[in-house]
Amino acid sequence: MARDWLKDLWRASYKGAPFWTERDQESGGRRIVKHQFPMRDEPFLEDLGEDLREFDITAYLASDSADAEAAALSAACASRGAGVLVMPVQGPVLVRCVSFSRDSTKDRAGYLAFSLKCCREGASSALATVASLANLIFVAADNAATVVAASFAAEFTVSGQSGAAPQPVDFVVATAINGLRNGVAALEAIRVREPVDPVASAVQRDALQSLYDTMPVLLETPAGITMAPLDLIATTRALGDAMPANTAARAFEAIIVAGQAGATAVAASYPTSNLRAAAVNAAATQRALRLAALLAYSEAIARMVIPDRPAGITLRANVAEYFEAEVVDLPASEIDLVHQIGVLRGAVIDYISRAILDLAPVITVETNLSLPSLALAWRLYQDPQRSIELVARNRVVHPSFMPVAFEALAR
Repeated sequence: MARDWLKDLWRASYKGAPFWTERDQESGGRRIVKHQFPMRDEPFLEDLGEDLREFDITAYLASDSADAEAAALSAACASRGAGVLVMPVQGPVLVRCVSFSRDSTKDRAGYLAFSLKCCREGASSALATVASLANLIFVAADNAATVVAASFAAEFTVSGQSGAAPQPVDFVVATAINGLRNGVAALEAIRVREPVDPVASAVQRDALQSLYDTMPVLLETPAGITMAPLDLIATTRALGDAMPANTAARAFEAIIVAGQAGATAVAASYPTSNLRAAAVNAAATQRALRLAALLAYSEAIARMVIPDRPAGITLRANVAEYFEAEVVDLPASEIDLVHQIGVLRGAVIDYISRAILDLAPVITVETNLSLPSLALAWRLYQDPQRSIELVARNRVVHPSFMPVAFEALAR
């Protein structure tokens, strides 16, 4: 059966203002820089990405109310922001109207002509500095902390809903208390084990002890139920701020990996309603600890020094997986949490993606014989001080005897 093209065509419009089209043209391509070299027949074509996609349209309005429709179309084209352009064949495209003009030479009675020039909508923000993108991570972490606390309060259950339970009602709340206390204990282990600023370490020791002791009291009231995860998150982030960035990232990454590996979904059925309520509380406390560690991990990334481009690419892939693991099983009722985790994920990935643009790639250097790191650093960088970098990167036992094949940063 032949296709009925007239039924498949879209009604043309821009930001809801309809019109007819006499001509529509879409143009695009690739941004290619042509490099030509002396005594070389083959040029080098450098691809800088897709070129701007543009739409050039000759539109017309033909009806008894063409003048009113023309005023509406003019207002839509002159309004701020992007809008949906519907083309007869392409369908809807998000664009910005760059310019429009009334073409009176084509006007007739009841027929008003327009020329529209539009560009496909691009990124939501202009090129940003590394520092500004890092700051967005801290802003997103602040917003996420509140949503995590609200999610915990919504999930927290005091007791089962019905049925006789072999355990007292306190068992349900005790499960949440123990879960949050386990999180405090994990943070205390980090404080003791890792290099933490001495003054901040003393402050965090008292804060962790206070949080551990007051946990039963906090979970007795609705306000305390919200405050408990907030205090846990605040303590986690403060502990991360008091540690070297790379150390903090490694420590909190360990909590994230262990927590996601041990996370279990709440089963559909339990012998008693109180056992199910206890399982819900346990899952909520485990998630609160993982997300607290994820927030501190994100902030540590914003402060850490990424050594090279491959390390940054690996870090970005790990971040994407950690965040994805947190949202993949969340129900539809947790849409606010899913959204805020996505915002933080996007902020971290945008920061890493921008940071690695300035980093040198890693290359493999080969020599005919083993040379001292000082000599190689001078030959590669004209900077003997970078010999320490070569030794550390290749885990060389003695700097006077570098391997004949080793890794080094490009200039």
